[in-house]
Amino acid sequence: MRRFIRPALLGSLSSIAAFGAGSGMVTAKGHRFVAEVAVTPLEQQKGLMGRKSMDKDHCMIFIYQEDGSHGIWMKNCFISLDVVWLSAEGRVVEMVADVPPCSPLRGDDCPAYGGTVPARHFVEFTVGTIKRIGLKKGDRIGWDLKLDDGTPVVGGASASAEKAPAKPKRKTK
Repeated sequence: MRRFIRPALLGSLSSIAAFGAGSGMVTAKGHRFVAEVAVTPLEQQKGLMGRKSMDKDHCMIFIYQEDGSHGIWMKNCFISLDVVWLSAEGRVVEMVADVPPCSPLRGDDCPAYGGTVPARHFVEFTVGTIKRIGLKKGDRIGWDLKLDDGTPVVGGASASAEKAPAKPKRKTK
């Protein structure tokens, strides 16, 4: 049985903050990505700061308790990213491709990206992923994660639904 983030689990996310992040899989357009998870405000603030690289089959998913304007900035980031914002059901509501790192010379004066549409979660992929997999607004992304305390967080499109070929239409006479 597929479990989604529900109000009961959402209420418990605040108690998860002490346990930290987790890992799992994110699925988009039939592609699977090894995911790191950012749940607590500190994890979400840090994100991928300080990373010099990320494999093209990896990502970081940011899990929030409610919809909001979850814009990002690239302070202390050293790699360009593709960022995809999702509804609670995993539908892509906003995308920004090729978000560049912010120069350390700018200090805290780094531009913000995204967050112009209310979204529940967002995913940071390696640059070029949106184009490589043909991701578009309206597509669905799924996630199957396990937080460090063992709590499962599953949502969006199921991996099997994302990979399943379309059923041929039956001809009627």
